[in-house]
Formats: sequence, C-alpha cells, structure tokens
Amino acid sequence: MLIVAVSDVAPGARGAAWLLLVACALVYMLACWVFPFRKCPACKGLGCHHGGFGGVKLCKRCDGDGLKLRAGRRVVNAIRRHRNRLR
Repeated sequence: MLIVAVSDVAPGARGAAWLLLVACALVYMLACWVFPFRKCPACKGLGCHHGGFGGVKLCKRCDGDGLKLRAGRRVVNAIRRHRNRLR
C-alpha cells in the first residue's frame, strides 16, 4: 500500500516521498524503543474487567498488567534475538 502511495507521486518528488516515508518509520521505531508498551485495548489499561454481577476479573489479554507490547517493539526484540543468535 505504501508503494502505491509513493508511486502516485510525481516522478520529481519520489525521492522526497521515500525520504519522508523512511523518516516516519525511524521516528516510529524510536518511539517503540522509548515507549515499548501501550494500553491494553481490552481493559483500556485498567487490568481488570467488571463482571455481570459486580465481580472483578483480571484481563486475559494483558494478565492484569494493563499493558501490551507495541508491534514495533516486537520487531526490535526479534531483530535483537536474531543478532544475538548469530554471535
């Protein structure tokens, strides 16, 4: 999808479009490195759900932490594991 968006740009501006795309990816990876977690979408960061009869249960998706690992951070961790295996 990103290639289609860049290919629709005028030929003279393709270099700038690719540069912008790479810059956005680098900023996202930096954000994933600095802030590796996000709120759990199931419990909205609370770590628990309220039951139908007033009971409270821990969230199954985040195990009660209220945090989920970002997708970009999973990529960074996979690259690190691969690099460490090659050593």
